[in-house]
Amino acid sequence: MSRASSGCPRSTEFEAPLAGARVGAHPNQRRTVLYLTARQPFELDLRWLQAQAFRWCEGTDGWYYGFVKGHLIKVRNCDGGIEFRSNPAEESLAADVRSYFRLDQDIAPVHDALREDDKLRGLVEQYGGMRILRPDPWECLIAYICSQNNKIEGITAIVDKLAKRYGEPLTLDGVTLHSFPSPGRLAAAGESKLKGMNLGLSRASRIHEVARHITEGVLDLNALARWPHPLARGFLMSYQDIGPKIADCVCLFALDKGEAFPVDTNIGKGLERYGKKYTPGAENAQLMQWVRDHFGEHAGYAGQLLFLDQLEKQEPAPTPC
Repeated sequence: MSRASSGCPRSTEFEAPLAGARVGAHPNQRRTVLYLTARQPFELDLRWLQAQAFRWCEGTDGWYYGFVKGHLIKVRNCDGGIEFRSNPAEESLAADVRSYFRLDQDIAPVHDALREDDKLRGLVEQYGGMRILRPDPWECLIAYICSQNNKIEGITAIVDKLAKRYGEPLTLDGVTLHSFPSPGRLAAAGESKLKGMNLGLSRASRIHEVARHITEGVLDLNALARWPHPLARGFLMSYQDIGPKIADCVCLFALDKGEAFPVDTNIGKGLERYGKKYTPGAENAQLMQWVRDHFGEHAGYAGQLLFLDQLEKQEPAPTPC
């Protein structure tokens, strides 16, 4: 697995504006970095970052580059926490970065509950440093609309294509990536232009529809986050081409529904250890009822452990920036 270095130069500590944060100039660096503590265990890893938010990549400097609240940042493991740098003053993004990676989450109760399952115990130990990210809900929705009949590399390529065409270029320490365009920008682009990008299937139509609905106030992702999981899931599935898997991905990652359990062929293979069979394209109602009964409120985390286990066997190459 590809991990940003857990070692890091020592920062000169001072009383930072947030508890558990320190800022200091590193040798041979003109800018500063911000250190944030993390409830343990926690360890950044490119595989689980890309599996959830797709556009994270590894720079030649060994840092991971991605977006938080529309800002390009770079991040790496460091002394029981993380260090990050960004174009805005690091202090102004600290709370958002902490929330994005769930650095304050007490993960122990989740691990303790899942260790009671002897088929998950080993995965908890192997991938215990993972968190469920809190990505931007809008980009998350579009990314998972692009996930239908697609792999991580293909999803990333489509989202990057949209960002390069309609987003803004942002540069940090020599690495240039594009921010994801707003709903208004994609709505204004028009369906025909999106179709001209050859996004595959009916993705252009669906992307334009949800962009227009968000712009018009028909779809409010922040409001959906306050709805119970079944209602939020059902509303998302009212859109053509948004099935149970896409809806549950958005619920889990964007809407903070920890009980959501997105199932694809990878997680379906993971469920075989329980003697369960997942049928792609089917409703799988009995299977999902078993998932709810067996994993309960930690179903989303359990599903990501099963997913990572399958990705590990495939050994995809890390995506360079």
